[in-house]
Amino acid sequence: MIVSDIIKILKISPLFKMQTDNLLNALAFTAEKKPFSTGDLIIKSDMKKPQCIIVLEGKAYIQRKQKPIQLSPGSSFGMLSLINGRSSNDALIAGSAGMVLIIDSSLFEKLTSEFPDFTIKLKKHLKENFDKQASGMRKLFN
Repeated sequence: MIVSDIIKILKISPLFKMQTDNLLNALAFTAEKKPFSTGDLIIKSDMKKPQCIIVLEGKAYIQRKQKPIQLSPGSSFGMLSLINGRSSNDALIAGSAGMVLIIDSSLFEKLTSEFPDFTIKLKKHLKENFDKQASGMRKLFN
């Protein structure tokens, strides 16, 4: 997959669409690209190293006890594990052939130090998501 295609996908990703072109270029060039096939275990539930995965092609499923969550191109998984330094409790399984972009902790630290706006925009995105989830939960209990 070429860098310009990766950047197009990052620009539709809720997590990265508000980031600068410079950051998206750096991410597209430096992050590991990993192809997968149907049924592959992309991330183990007990993985020791925190990672964020962005689906570039294909489908993947976050394995949850209640119901798996489908990820498609532009979807991400694991950003909170990079922020809090803990790996996810959930596994990520390939639902088709495809490719993911992997942000490991060293790349994440590099991006946050070289692109200060990345942290600000990421914090804003996460806050909006938490606010939306909290609002939904309040509606359930009222």
